[in-house]
Amino acid sequence: MVSDKISNLLFLFGVSGAGKTFVGELIARNLGYFHYDLDQDLTPAMRAAIAAKRSFTEAERDEYFEVARNRINEIAAQYSTVVFTQGAYKERHREFLRQHIPVLQTIWIKAPRDVIHERLQAREGGVPADYAETIERNFEMPLSGMALLNDAVSAEELWKRFNGLFRRD
Repeated sequence: MVSDKISNLLFLFGVSGAGKTFVGELIARNLGYFHYDLDQDLTPAMRAAIAAKRSFTEAERDEYFEVARNRINEIAAQYSTVVFTQGAYKERHREFLRQHIPVLQTIWIKAPRDVIHERLQAREGGVPADYAETIERNFEMPLSGMALLNDAVSAEELWKRFNGLFRRD
């Protein structure tokens, strides 16, 4: 059982292949949260950048996080408990969301480089492995907050780790 320290709105972020969607779906299954992948709301300019295998510009990111903030608010108005997933590579954009949605609890989903590489090579859909590795250099380490290591352990072990983030001391 997760303690009352967990927010009704979770935001999981990290690089491609870290396992954000997997963890989001695990939370949704175990806690009854609605899971929403914010990649569904990528702007046309961002989709074009992905197709061209180029990094997003700062203007593209800024535009997107306005869209993401609005979508989070829309979804949160429909569901009482939601877990959102999205890369959110820049700290200023994570901070933007925290400032505008103070109840949003952010959790960095991280994994070792070799595990990420293996996941990217094995998966179908999502961003191509070579592109994911190229854009990873844009990821800024979080300045604070929670982190969940997703290093190819079982779903049961991952769930224990997630619960450990909210354990009362």
